[in-house]
Amino acid sequence: MASIAPKKFVTVCLSLFLLGCSQNSAPVPEDQTSLSLDPGIDPGKPSQRLTMIWHHHSTGQAILDGGLSDALKKNNIECYSMYYDQAEVDGYVIGDHSDPQDFPRNFNTPEYFETIKSWGLSGDKQQHDIVMFKSCFPASNINSDAMLDQYKEYYNSLLNTFKNNPEILFIAMSTPPLVKAATTQENAKRARQWAKWITEEYAQGIPNVKVFDLFNSLAIIEGNPNENTLVPQFAESKTDSHPAAAGAKAVTRMFIPWLNRVVRERIVEKPGNVDG
Repeated sequence: MASIAPKKFVTVCLSLFLLGCSQNSAPVPEDQTSLSLDPGIDPGKPSQRLTMIWHHHSTGQAILDGGLSDALKKNNIECYSMYYDQAEVDGYVIGDHSDPQDFPRNFNTPEYFETIKSWGLSGDKQQHDIVMFKSCFPASNINSDAMLDQYKEYYNSLLNTFKNNPEILFIAMSTPPLVKAATTQENAKRARQWAKWITEEYAQGIPNVKVFDLFNSLAIIEGNPNENTLVPQFAESKTDSHPAAAGAKAVTRMFIPWLNRVVRERIVEKPGNVDG
């Protein structure tokens, strides 16, 4: 095997180092991330196999591929994706549309909603136990208070559909954060405000609607430099807001115990569904 000349070796090492630096920003301390947060009690997986449809785009796929898909399978949840180019109804492709402004059309149009709640199923089962949905990270670039208020109107318009289908557990998610290079301090702050509103105020009193704070699982915690932006080590690169494997693991760590708690409350604890 041929040896590498010392100067060439140094050049190669330097190039690899610079490539690594260009791929991501310096990591932030763990205590500034969701890794420092308690995911809460995990009551254990459902006693019966449940199905879930997740209406999402590339961020969701990155999280699934980074560990959530396997975790859901082990957790007795069969997850189906509604993604790009999927679920065409009369020329409208539901899977292509997952921005906040799309959800009123997707959920409040009967033909589209029927497709969502049964997507991928076959046999006797008519609809999923869980319907989960999220927008991708561009939706966190909230550039005005008016835009933030509009998001609230979009989501509030979904509640009648959700209330009229009490047998389904609906899970909304806050939007994932952007890397620092892709947003501004003001817009990132509004994204945090949106995450707080949807997780703390949205759908209060509606027992079959729950919200998972995806934003808080991936963003730098408030009170720290670059707060409300995507944790650098959770990102694909300093200019790419897709979650890397570390980000997917951070989300999975928070999501599975949370999901088990809300599923046990809404589904498992129904008469006849609880383990002995």
